[in-house]
Amino acid sequence: MHPQDSNRQKRNLGLWSAAGVVVCGMVGAGIFTTTGLHAAELGSGWAVMLVWAVGGLLALCGTLTYIELASLWPEAGGSYVYVRNIYGPISGFVAGLSMAIVGYIGSMAVVGLTLGTYFQKVIPSVSPDLAATAAVLIATLIHCHGVREGNTVNQLGALFKIILLTGLVCWGFSVDATAAVHPSSVVGESTGFSASVFGSAMAAVAFAFLGWDNPTCIAGEIRNTSRSLKWGMTLGLLMVTVLYLLVNGVFLHAAAPHEMVQPDGSPIEDIGRFAAIRLFGETVGMTFNILILLALFSTISLSAMVGARVFYSMGCKGELPEVFATLNRRGSPVIALAVQCAAALLLIQFTGLKDLLESVGVILTVISGATVLGLILLRIRRPELHRPFRVPLYPVPPVIYLLLTIWMAWSVFRSNPTSIILTLGTIGVTLAIWFGFSRRHSRPPSSGDTAA
Repeated sequence: MHPQDSNRQKRNLGLWSAAGVVVCGMVGAGIFTTTGLHAAELGSGWAVMLVWAVGGLLALCGTLTYIELASLWPEAGGSYVYVRNIYGPISGFVAGLSMAIVGYIGSMAVVGLTLGTYFQKVIPSVSPDLAATAAVLIATLIHCHGVREGNTVNQLGALFKIILLTGLVCWGFSVDATAAVHPSSVVGESTGFSASVFGSAMAAVAFAFLGWDNPTCIAGEIRNTSRSLKWGMTLGLLMVTVLYLLVNGVFLHAAAPHEMVQPDGSPIEDIGRFAAIRLFGETVGMTFNILILLALFSTISLSAMVGARVFYSMGCKGELPEVFATLNRRGSPVIALAVQCAAALLLIQFTGLKDLLESVGVILTVISGATVLGLILLRIRRPELHRPFRVPLYPVPPVIYLLLTIWMAWSVFRSNPTSIILTLGTIGVTLAIWFGFSRRHSRPPSSGDTAA
């Protein structure tokens, strides 16, 4: 069937589903790679912990802002819907398609490559690219089968991730390893604070926190939207932030930042496996490696679910061919799922993990920064709008988000020219699609949707 708007979707999900979507979407490749990639550059345990704490603050400020916007427009699409309604159809299209291409397709590729790196430690004969390809295909097929089946995988994945990280924290701190070094003892090894290095690390940490906005992308399927998003998103984010800080404490307990490098001097990509082996030995460390694989797969599953809803929403509005709004008998956007699967497989074949991770983090944060700025404009232009939820301590959270976003983007663009190319390239592709197809077919927002 071909629904004409997102309201045709059934609202089957509630508060705990929203929280589960946050947890499942956030806990993935980031926490199991980022510290290993940047710890040596940061130089000290305190710098490592600080960058993760700032990442949590960034996500919290963004979460509060998005909850207010979702209370205004409780429909599927997330940033795409908000930017479209605030700035206009061109901006909405660029934000939505960029988010879909970079955020969800790119995230599927990043997590897939991370899964492949960990999988090769279990079966060395299987290349990371092959393992990543298989994982993306399986996740896509699950979500093609039905919404409930996919949501069940995501909920189980969220629960499993919490258990895994909690177990790692509790057991990890209990181990009195002679090689272990606590954060407080590595402060003296700092190479000096560098705003540029810290900002670049923030981009990777921002990727680890990506997923706090996922429930807004499926808002059309959530009951009691304002209440469920308010409590579900906040609860999910706080749980993940605490776990992230504790897990990084375990990593620093296992090794000092300068030890988180390969013999050839390259960074440790599979920091989770590395820390587990340092603390528990080879056998237990390999068991943790397998458990991390399951956690990574659930993240791929979540990205497949949420990303397809963005394509679906754009198809409903005529900004992509109507075929993207096709639902099968079980309510799954099958065409959208198939297209993003194919694109993710291409990225897996032609990109590297570190560059892709940083680029995805900064591009998505810039898109969300534009969305957060939109809230400020709405407060100025349309103060009379009914807002079931209002950002506490306004304007502090959105201003903090914007300042951190600018700093992070500047740091990454300065140190990694590839990110500039990918950012400009993404914008260029989306604009070409808009002027080539979408401008002639896009339907204006329904009456009362546009607030500014």
